[in-house]
Amino acid sequence: MKNTTTTAPITITEKLKWLENRYWKFGDEENLADNLFDLYEVDDDGRMTSQPRRDPLTGETRGLMVLGASGNGKTALLKRALRVDSILTKFRINHDGTTLFITVPPDATIKKLAEIILAKTGYTKIDAKLRSADAWEIARHRFGLVGIKTVVIDECHHIMRPGSGRDVLGAIQSLKHIMQSDPGVALIIAGVPSLKDAILSEPSGETYRRFQELHLTRIRLGSKAAGLFGKNLMKSAKTLGVELAVEDALPERIIFAEHGQVGKSVALGKEILRDAVSRKRDTISLANADRVFKKSTPGLDMTPFHVADWDVVKAELNAIGWGQ
Repeated sequence: MKNTTTTAPITITEKLKWLENRYWKFGDEENLADNLFDLYEVDDDGRMTSQPRRDPLTGETRGLMVLGASGNGKTALLKRALRVDSILTKFRINHDGTTLFITVPPDATIKKLAEIILAKTGYTKIDAKLRSADAWEIARHRFGLVGIKTVVIDECHHIMRPGSGRDVLGAIQSLKHIMQSDPGVALIIAGVPSLKDAILSEPSGETYRRFQELHLTRIRLGSKAAGLFGKNLMKSAKTLGVELAVEDALPERIIFAEHGQVGKSVALGKEILRDAVSRKRDTISLANADRVFKKSTPGLDMTPFHVADWDVVKAELNAIGWGQ
């Protein structure tokens, strides 16, 4: 594991930078690590190596599909793995690294994704007239040339959208071909649940069967993940020199406000802390949290940060259909 130890921040600039880079664990890290372990060969000590497992008969590697609703923290989870895992080192041109991380733009076609991969691996001779199939053949060849062992495609559902000029089945085939490339790379794709539905649309089902699945769910109040969120928030506040009143139930209110979506809950929690640090407040009141929340969600008469007992506020919000 990489050493991520840092000294305690002192100045406002240091505190804001520390907060920005702080990762809050929810338990999915262990689930991801367990699934990743299945994709690679192990050494004689039982440690995962960077060499993808390959089927001895077909030579194919294995894949992992990370699924979750928008705002559920898929990107942060995967990027954190690249930061802390000594095996999944991020690939950069002219640097050591075996894992290529790609984020698919919303309007990308399958050809555009191949061109992005080519550019990120240092291929500068991209012809505008290059056919999609040829672009992918070159891209797969590039993996072996530059030492890429793992490809991570985030927001993969974007290349699966139907429409004029788009090719869903072609996109599915391209993913399968990545796992059939030589010398072989492990493939990790992430997206919303419709990604799985799109891959299942392939009549043969050949591509879908090559993937394990990791589903990220929302945080439920009272769950272990909710408890971890509370600890993350309180520990971060302590490091930043900000006090939170336990009786205000701020972690529960944040989770409720963002409907349990991991990424959005973390973003709101950090924004509330950032507001306090940047304005040199040593405590966070519900009124402060309410003001921060209303900036991103205007027009509400009542929010989860209403100044009243949390059980009373929650009951009132449930009554008006907040969680629907």
